[in-house]
Amino acid sequence: MAKDTLTTTKIDVALQGGGAHGAFTWGVLDRLFRDETIAVGALSGASAGAMNALVAASGLVRGGNTAAREDLRVFWTAVNEAARRVTPFLPIFDPINAWLRASSRWLDAFTAGRTSFTASPMAGLPAQDMLRRILSDVIDFDALRRPEAPRLFIAATHVQTGLARIFTNEELTPDVLLASACLPTVFPPVTIDGEDYWDGGFAANPPVMQLVENTATRDLVLVTINPYRRLGTPRLATDIPDRISELTFNQSLLAELRAIAMLKEEFRDDPSSCRSSVVKSVANLRFHEINNEEAMGEFDPMSKLFPSWSLLTELHGIGERTTAHWLRKNRARLGQTSTAQLIERFG
Repeated sequence: MAKDTLTTTKIDVALQGGGAHGAFTWGVLDRLFRDETIAVGALSGASAGAMNALVAASGLVRGGNTAAREDLRVFWTAVNEAARRVTPFLPIFDPINAWLRASSRWLDAFTAGRTSFTASPMAGLPAQDMLRRILSDVIDFDALRRPEAPRLFIAATHVQTGLARIFTNEELTPDVLLASACLPTVFPPVTIDGEDYWDGGFAANPPVMQLVENTATRDLVLVTINPYRRLGTPRLATDIPDRISELTFNQSLLAELRAIAMLKEEFRDDPSSCRSSVVKSVANLRFHEINNEEAMGEFDPMSKLFPSWSLLTELHGIGERTTAHWLRKNRARLGQTSTAQLIERFG
């Protein structure tokens, strides 16, 4: 075996949100934690990415990579079981593979053209309370405050200003995660310190610069879920809002990545000429991305709201296989150079 595959490389991980599609990230982390030559340092996330980050971090403190993998499976199993209780028709589809590939058409028929199952976000309160219990059961929030815990950066969007609030280890609670995953049309806002918050994906999906600024790790792995490009243009009234939502949740990340790409290009030849410590960190950053736009583009965006077990396990498998392929191709370059071409991919 080559020497570089025996060397442990520390990476930071930034996890994008995407509702039930976060099971793709479950598969990614599951495969990364099986590689004993990779050590996950800090994690950031928004929405489902935030939940994956905290579940994984809590497991790492409890018992290393094996415990992290166990806790992620427990969490996603509990999410499915809870969804079965609050969504009466979900068990019908649990055994069916890829059941929501064409969900918008079926949902139109089921709801007589209504695109929302709730008359008010307050109707989402029972699901929110159920998720709070799951998070409290699976995550050891006290352990996340220990010195040995991975550094965590979790985004929520301040409703009044639209600005991102980034919560760190000492501030993390179940309500912080509920705020980070609070879709405003589905759930009521989450109040923290007297202020209301919505989904972190609006403002930082996921936080990237916080990892660059606050850790010494030079290898950053971004896990993206939402397709950046889709074939064709939606024409139906039921499809257009889904694409608008994807575009909205991608914008903060695109802006951040384009700024990073510009700085890296500016100081590519001589990073030592950077006067700012933050700019120097960006210039020296080795950037990587794990994604599968082709596969994720096959799933209807509406399926993010319905965590069927068949959907979750299929997405987990896609994430696991995508990461295995990525490691075969790029493992030797970790700790050496970037593998993501930011300018070519994001402009």
